[in-house]
Amino acid sequence: MMYSNFVLGNAQVQSLYPIVYCSDGFCELTGYARAELMQKSCACHFLYGTETSDRFTAQIQGALDERREFKTELVFYKKEGAQFWCLLDIVPIKNEKGEVVLFLVSHKDITDKKKDQDPEHGGDTVLAIADADEKKYSRLPHNLQWQRSV
Repeated sequence: MMYSNFVLGNAQVQSLYPIVYCSDGFCELTGYARAELMQKSCACHFLYGTETSDRFTAQIQGALDERREFKTELVFYKKEGAQFWCLLDIVPIKNEKGEVVLFLVSHKDITDKKKDQDPEHGGDTVLAIADADEKKYSRLPHNLQWQRSV
């Protein structure tokens, strides 16, 4: 069965942004029960592991702190330790006054897509390429941001 994989985070609790709702699909994808996830950060630190990019995790926290949209692909880990590639999308949700009150954080498993890009080596080469790209782009000015058209 196909579910939408997302959590909703409370944008009004600064720096933590606790999960106030998580979908069945998110629980199924990650292996966590809903009760284990409530009040944890919607940045989903509990999914981070050794191959999770520090640069992207810092950008995730920055997007939440600055209340802006952010989208990236990165490696996460399920509860039992299995690695998966995730297309992460953070969308701030505003109230009628224009204040950001919630974050919709969606997670799409793109592991198969990544393996298709390099079927001979699975995800290993993709990880190496991502790591090389990270070093290459780390020399860019830190204030450079990707603009996402709506």
